[in-house]
Amino acid sequence: MTLEFFYDVASPYTYLATTQIEAIAADCKAKLVWRPFLLGGVMKATGNRPPAELMPRARYMANDLLRWSRYYGVPMNTLFPIWNSLLPMRVIAGTPEDQIAAITHTVFRAYWVDQKDVNDLAVLTDLVGADAVARANEQSTKDRLRANTDEAVARGAFGAPTFFVGEEMYFGNDRLPFVEQALRGQR
Repeated sequence: MTLEFFYDVASPYTYLATTQIEAIAADCKAKLVWRPFLLGGVMKATGNRPPAELMPRARYMANDLLRWSRYYGVPMNTLFPIWNSLLPMRVIAGTPEDQIAAITHTVFRAYWVDQKDVNDLAVLTDLVGADAVARANEQSTKDRLRANTDEAVARGAFGAPTFFVGEEMYFGNDRLPFVEQALRGQR
């Protein structure tokens, strides 16, 4: 089984999912494929809006995120949102497959736990190194990020995190139990 994980550092629920997804994939003996994309591009293409734009939803979300972080036993601040995630997502998209999980965790933790500005070139360089940041400007990296974004939209994604088990799509951190069931063949 393969588990595809479409994500963007701009999403706090995606941060929460990153703290769980590898254990789920390993426990289910599934291959985890990290698919960085641009949440802003997905939202624009689908007409979706960030939850923080609606004040009642934003207030609820701050409490909900804290509930989830306590439930998972992971640290999290409620700093939100990062409106432009292009640079950190290009850095992640330009990362070799064997390093993408580590870089993803580094960037997510820096933003959602340590409150670092991952859009700041110096901060990002300090976090992941000059080579990783340099790859962000390569055309192949830009093309990969765009292709992941376009593919996610074509397959029905409208936000992050989005997971695919085969062609079955699951949206949201709270759908991880269903992802696990699908990986176990228990739909």
